Amino acid sequence: MFKGSVDNFENGYFWELYVDLELQLRNFLEYVPYISQNENVCSFRLLNLILGIGGHVDSALKEMIRFPQLSPDPRISFIRTRLQNWEAAWAKGIKSSHEDRVYITETYPVFEDKYQLSSKEVIYKVLSDRKRNKPFDAVKNAPTQGWWGIYNGLKHDVAVTLERFWEYHVLQLDNVGTGLGMSAKNSRINKSHLKDIAEKGTTLGLFVETPLFKYEYNQ
Repeated sequence: MFKGSVDNFENGYFWELYVDLELQLRNFLEYVPYISQNENVCSFRLLNLILGIGGHVDSALKEMIRFPQLSPDPRISFIRTRLQNWEAAWAKGIKSSHEDRVYITETYPVFEDKYQLSSKEVIYKVLSDRKRNKPFDAVKNAPTQGWWGIYNGLKHDVAVTLERFWEYHVLQLDNVGTGLGMSAKNSRINKSHLKDIAEKGTTLGLFVETPLFKYEYNQ
């Protein structure tokens, strides 16, 4: 999605993504206002928003790392080289080096030092009040904590997709295979099979189907 030769801030791409996320949050707040009484409210819509916002922040910091005019900073140059190596490997479909992975624990401190992000204040326009907040203050001393820790925990929890699909009865078989010791009379996927499928893969015709999409695992 993001190309190293394209400035996604300059072409407005990041702004459009932000505006869309803000619109989704505004729509959510029409039903669940941002007040203390609602702090424990849970919903799948809010979960999707948290994942989208966290991913947007992570991508934005990496996009800032790519900005060529910041090259004189040795920390940025070092991170950018690894980021480019990882993207090049991904584009070629080869396994990237774990050492080239770039995390917010590296990108955030760089821009905290340059721009003092934790001191920047925004004003929430909620109800009749104007609530003040410093979004990055919660992650200044520990980038993996605060709201980022919540996002990261949710992201990894959501990643356990096979079991979720099994629980929601949307994980199905196109045909009968022998990889899990199944027969034509007993082709239902059991929960005990999921670990083997996730770790070893499968030649079975597994698919997930919703009212709109169908995804085949062996494609």
